[in-house]
Amino acid sequence: MKNLLLIVFVSLLFIGCSSKNEFKFPTIKKEKVVKTVQEEKKQEIEETSEPVVEETEVLESDVKKIAILYPSSKVGRYANSTINTISAFLIYNNEKFHLEAFDTYNENPINIAAQLELIKQKDFTKVITMFTKDGFDVLNQSLDIDDIKFYFPLINKAEVITYNQNFIFGGISYEEQLNLLQSLTSEKNTMFYVKSYLGSKLKNIYEKTFLNSGVIKEIERTNNRYKYIMDDQRIIGSTIILNTPIVKSSIILSQLTAFEVEPEKVLSTQLNYNPLLIKLTQPKDRENFYVVSSISKIDSFIEDYTKLLGSNVAYEWVDYSALIGANYFINENESELIKTKIIENQADYEQTLYKSTIYGFEKVLAN
Repeated sequence: MKNLLLIVFVSLLFIGCSSKNEFKFPTIKKEKVVKTVQEEKKQEIEETSEPVVEETEVLESDVKKIAILYPSSKVGRYANSTINTISAFLIYNNEKFHLEAFDTYNENPINIAAQLELIKQKDFTKVITMFTKDGFDVLNQSLDIDDIKFYFPLINKAEVITYNQNFIFGGISYEEQLNLLQSLTSEKNTMFYVKSYLGSKLKNIYEKTFLNSGVIKEIERTNNRYKYIMDDQRIIGSTIILNTPIVKSSIILSQLTAFEVEPEKVLSTQLNYNPLLIKLTQPKDRENFYVVSSISKIDSFIEDYTKLLGSNVAYEWVDYSALIGANYFINENESELIKTKIIENQADYEQTLYKSTIYGFEKVLAN
């Protein structure tokens, strides 16, 4: 039945998504319950009449309504994936739902206010909000939103000073991840990072978290002189921390092998918890490579459903965070399908350490 619902949903998705910037999932008003073939035959024998088609009213209160508020110029890719994740979760649970996206384009206060007004007009009281810190600050100063619950998949509660009590946060804690990695480091450390919003953020957290930050090397987006980088004698025998995206991390790992630089360990945050890293590197490149992740294991059927719709809750932390938010909006903390719960307005992630193997990532068991 769930697979049939999924096929029907995907068909409707391709037919109905004609709008460029807005995704609307119509509210289900009625459902038709058609009698089975066996029931039809039985009725023909008993009444010698045509099979009956019954209609069952679906109350508006039975429809799960969730809005997605996002600035497409900043997080468009995440918004599409979030819609897919939440849709798959609701289909899996056989929920009748109305899911609608509201695009502010950017995080301008005027645009945010306009979309908030639409959300209130359409009686949405639960909103997955794909804002960065800038959009959050605008929303945090908004009036007349006490009746709406907002879930922020991209923001951790520790990143904000004050917040409304109807705000719930789903961002992972890179500080907690780096604290875990620090327990594996030596007295000699080297960190690589890319100068981007996230890269610079991780660099700042690293400098505050690690007792011995050691050598910090910026990896440029283009035209890197890797021979020059690898010839630095300070990185030999050190623990290397990669705060770099997957492709850059893969290049660094391969270059360490090519120039016969042997670090004690190579460590990474959530950035490189992705099977793509395994595809882009050789086993030799990943010897003594460890990565920490905040994503807990989930029901395999939910994972398969989300993959069919184009998201990946097993490795993409934003998708996983959106799943936590949808589960909390529908089930509070009652469902056992999702292990991560909301505690004091924040998703309570468990940090798990993995070691690279030939086939992928293997959980490192605590001593």
